[in-house]
Amino acid sequence: MHSRKSGRIVTAASAILISRLTWFVEPGLPFHLTDTVGLFLGSILGIWFREVLLVLSGRAEVALPKQSDLLVTGWFLRNPLALRQGSIFLQTPFYFLYWLAILLLCSYFAGFGFSFLEGLGTLEFFYYPNFSSREYLSFPVLILTSVGFPLLYFFAEERFSVNNSRDGIAKHLIFGIFIGFFIQLVVLSIQQIYSPGFLSQGSNFSIVAGRLPGLFVDSGSSSWLIPGIASFFLVLSYQKYKLTKENIWRLIIVILILTVSILGIKQAKAFWVIWLGFLFISFVFVITSRYLHSKLSLWITRVSILCLLPLLTVAVLWGFSKLKSPEPIASLGARYMSFQSKFLKSKNLNAFYALDENRSELYRISWQGFQKKLWFGNGLASLPVVLKDPKLPRTKLNGDLIDLPPNFFLACLHDLGIFGTIILLGFVGLFVWERNNYLNMSLLFLPFLFGMQVQHCDGAFIAVFLLFYPLGSMAVANQMKRNSNWFRYTVLILCLGLPLHYLIFFSGDFVKSGIGADFRKDELGFYQTQATKFASGNEREDEFHGKIWEWKLSKERRSGVFLLRAKEENLQMEMIWLNSERRLLLKTLISPQPNRSYVLRGSFPPGAEFVRLKSKRQTELFISKDYFDYKNQFGFL
Repeated sequence: MHSRKSGRIVTAASAILISRLTWFVEPGLPFHLTDTVGLFLGSILGIWFREVLLVLSGRAEVALPKQSDLLVTGWFLRNPLALRQGSIFLQTPFYFLYWLAILLLCSYFAGFGFSFLEGLGTLEFFYYPNFSSREYLSFPVLILTSVGFPLLYFFAEERFSVNNSRDGIAKHLIFGIFIGFFIQLVVLSIQQIYSPGFLSQGSNFSIVAGRLPGLFVDSGSSSWLIPGIASFFLVLSYQKYKLTKENIWRLIIVILILTVSILGIKQAKAFWVIWLGFLFISFVFVITSRYLHSKLSLWITRVSILCLLPLLTVAVLWGFSKLKSPEPIASLGARYMSFQSKFLKSKNLNAFYALDENRSELYRISWQGFQKKLWFGNGLASLPVVLKDPKLPRTKLNGDLIDLPPNFFLACLHDLGIFGTIILLGFVGLFVWERNNYLNMSLLFLPFLFGMQVQHCDGAFIAVFLLFYPLGSMAVANQMKRNSNWFRYTVLILCLGLPLHYLIFFSGDFVKSGIGADFRKDELGFYQTQATKFASGNEREDEFHGKIWEWKLSKERRSGVFLLRAKEENLQMEMIWLNSERRLLLKTLISPQPNRSYVLRGSFPPGAEFVRLKSKRQTELFISKDYFDYKNQFGFL
């Protein structure tokens, strides 16, 4: 085994352990990041650096060093050069990364418009009153980094593999995930037996709600990752047992089921639906495959039994409702019985509010958002932005909850529309088909019914891992068809062309949103000033960071003095006066004054409607808010 083994194990284990690391290391920070960007960036750069170093050292062209050079020889032996592979543009992970880049561009256009085409760069815009465009972009970036970096990491591992087999990579990663999962179970046991507050800093409202997060981002992640990862290892253990017939695998299966079930007492309601659903379906498949040998009778029996699943679910929930306990499992049963009673009386879908008010309200708002933009959606992770809209009718969300759609498939429809969802499912389908990965995807079906699940880094890592590395063997026939020229180039054209069409059609809605000072003025009711920090309290000056800003000119106060302060001396700044069509009328230099002050005296040129303040380099300016009226139109004093 070459030396990347330990790196893969550490990366996989850390991916599900360190999401809240900053809370433990420095709890007093004003802002905490719950992501693993540094972990994956370090791993990816390490892989690339290793390959570059091997090529630069001549490893591919010359023989090994002399035996006397033990250090260099040993390093070369542990680090063989990667196998030469086909073009990167013909590989499915590249298409997926390309699609993520397209979605990022769509989010950027939605949040910032096309001001950059006029040389204004990325300005500090309001998207809604008291909600900036940068905040808008933070939601899709969170998901894209959570999904994109694991995707790029796995792609780098495969791309620079020393052979065509993915088995070695998968074994290392599975072992790393097992270590991380075992540590999670230990921490959860300590939280459940000894102290709920043990290593739970930064887990949102998990502890307040009576749920235990382990070391996951919060109890929302733990409630699907615990049964999800446990399901993966149960299937893996059963496959090992079928292969070896060793009873140790039976013992592992029993211990894992009991441990996860006990720790699930302090998890959210979704845990029990996912866990019990998996156990029941697995039990049906295992028992029927053991006693039935005809394929026809086997599948008829399985389908018939699974049709009884809703009745069994009702019976289990009725049993939960009889428990005299404050745990989430008893609450789930009581809520279901309340829902059933109201639904049978009213025959109305509003009865779902008795089951989960927040989730039902999110379903309603998400579905309405999808109906408004059927084909191209509202943009990635746009529901939190929609919930910030001051024009949105008052909702029933408790405590002004800002969340994503409560279902992965509904989230795709709301964010990407029908066309975007088809593209996404096409990429996933291509992944699953060429890697024979149907079993892994079935493990994600139930969790994805209860949340988007990929917005947090730990959940996104597991989802992408299951997409890349199947529990079953690869289909040779599928690989041969995938590598045929006609198939490869057909996929290339579709995978590059369809996302590009989506970008064009989606961004077409934002061409009319305005640029510079005009951006979203109809939605906001005022013009943009692009201030980085606005004056508050007794302060009189707004703070501006950057090189260029554009303001709408007032119809009044068109002559007088403009005075501003800067953080630096001897800046070269000018005012660029534009007409209503943003054609140049005049350029005026701003005169420097003592104490890092700058002044311009005079009047607006005739026909001027906009003005741009431009500095030769990045700087920080301080401008009195008195220069702007209630609509943020600029005028002299």
